[in-house]
Amino acid sequence: MKSDMRKRLPQKVEMVEVLLRDGMQSMSKFVPTETKLWFAEQFIKAGYKTIEVTNFGHPKVIPQSRDAEEIMKKVWGLEPVQKGEVKLKCYGMNKRAFDRAAQAKQAGYGPHLMAFTISAEDLHGRRNANKTREEFFREIPELVRIAKENGFEIDMAISCVYGSPLAGPVPVKSVVEIMDRGLDLGIRNFTPCDTTGECNPLRAFEYMSTLVDRYGKYDNEVKFRISHFHEARGMALANNVAAIMAGARIVETSLGMGGGQPANIVDCVPGIGTGPTYTNFCATGNSSTEDVLVALDEMGIEVGVDIDKMLQLGRVFEWVVEQSLPCWTTKAGRPVKHPVEWNIPTTNLEFVPPYGPPQTYWAYPSKYKPALPEFIAKEFEGRELRWDSWGDGTSTWDEDRVAKPTGDAAPGGERVQAPF
Repeated sequence: MKSDMRKRLPQKVEMVEVLLRDGMQSMSKFVPTETKLWFAEQFIKAGYKTIEVTNFGHPKVIPQSRDAEEIMKKVWGLEPVQKGEVKLKCYGMNKRAFDRAAQAKQAGYGPHLMAFTISAEDLHGRRNANKTREEFFREIPELVRIAKENGFEIDMAISCVYGSPLAGPVPVKSVVEIMDRGLDLGIRNFTPCDTTGECNPLRAFEYMSTLVDRYGKYDNEVKFRISHFHEARGMALANNVAAIMAGARIVETSLGMGGGQPANIVDCVPGIGTGPTYTNFCATGNSSTEDVLVALDEMGIEVGVDIDKMLQLGRVFEWVVEQSLPCWTTKAGRPVKHPVEWNIPTTNLEFVPPYGPPQTYWAYPSKYKPALPEFIAKEFEGRELRWDSWGDGTSTWDEDRVAKPTGDAAPGGERVQAPF
């Protein structure tokens, strides 16, 4: 079973950070443009090649994006964006939003990729956008025209692909029908979304497998292998892994598990954002960037991102929003890969964490200082040391700092004498 799973895993995936758009739209306090710019720059420094920036929708519907033009102009001022090293993705639901994006593009700071959202289930579509699928398809040709004439790509983001909070499971054939019609209209980018956290790992695997079987032969011209899951029931991370095993190669996540339905009250001002008004749980944020990055890295998948920096940013973001966020790895850090020089002596109280609640920020880097051979030899004198318990090379040791086992240190997880 282990080998079968490994065969399904890719060598690498592309990560997309959605905090600035999807991740912030549910927040009840407006996030300053300067804060958004700071995080955008940090994400780019961490290695991201695509980031979501904003939504060009009406400010009363998406009040967190009322600074759309301002933040786009500032992000475009970053050198890597100027050099074409980073792609900026934005959203908009209708022609007015696309016209705003087009004006920004003509002014020199528009999106590279502009997405609109169509629901795979009509009850949700009516509640979320006041449109059924058929009503949407009457408008889509105009969106395609605007994108083509103004030099940016268009993305069909399909919401409620894996299930609807209003109607239950959504058949995959509904998604296929929408994508087929989109292809006929000239669309070549598709983002299948688990909008309110309805999915489970089996459905994630089966749906992505169906899409790969149908559209995989068009990989050179069509992008659809995207893993985009929201967290409501503790399954988002598992859903991402299942989708990747089925063929997803782009993973969209938000720092701090941010996101969900647009807030309908921001800075104490009621608007018309949907908020939690049609879901049975309001905290349907995106998959946690921090946890997904660590999990994929632990599985041997290259993510192309500085993971330690993203864990640092996750802790900073908690201070920005003044609350502890439901991400595991900003607290626990990454699993160690070598013997470490902390807390082995029973009298060492240096790393006892502060008492909570609230939860403490405890991914403390100095905990992971590699132990010197002399330290390990002293601590394990006369005792056995388990080495490479899986017997497959998954334990990694710093060759310059720690000696490797010899002789009887055979695969299979046998207990061997510490080689010091």
